[in-house]
Amino acid sequence: RADEHFIQLGLVASFVTAFLATPFLGRKIALDEEFREKYIPKAYDFTLEKPDHAWTREELHEQFVQVQRELHERAIRGEFSPEKLDEMRRHFAGVDPKDDPHGWGQLHPGVDEDEDLEDD
Repeated sequence: RADEHFIQLGLVASFVTAFLATPFLGRKIALDEEFREKYIPKAYDFTLEKPDHAWTREELHEQFVQVQRELHERAIRGEFSPEKLDEMRRHFAGVDPKDDPHGWGQLHPGVDEDEDLEDD
């Protein structure tokens, strides 16, 4: 009966040690390629390679400017009139509401055509 306390203490100590060592071991696995190749089987290695080319700030900025320009041109052409905005809020782009018998193209399928949509 006296040995039960030592067994319980040993189990608790091993769980606490494993709990405290896990972040350090995870960091080692994530950052050390040699360690990962040596100790982690290939079947469990889910690391992703970094892409060769990531967007630079300038490229991302140019893309934002292009989207802003396209939205501005669409607004000038009148694509954002209240009627068209209401239609955009109700149906996915490219779906003809008159040729959608089951309502799969609606953004809010449970809302009737005459109900107002809440803008959150």
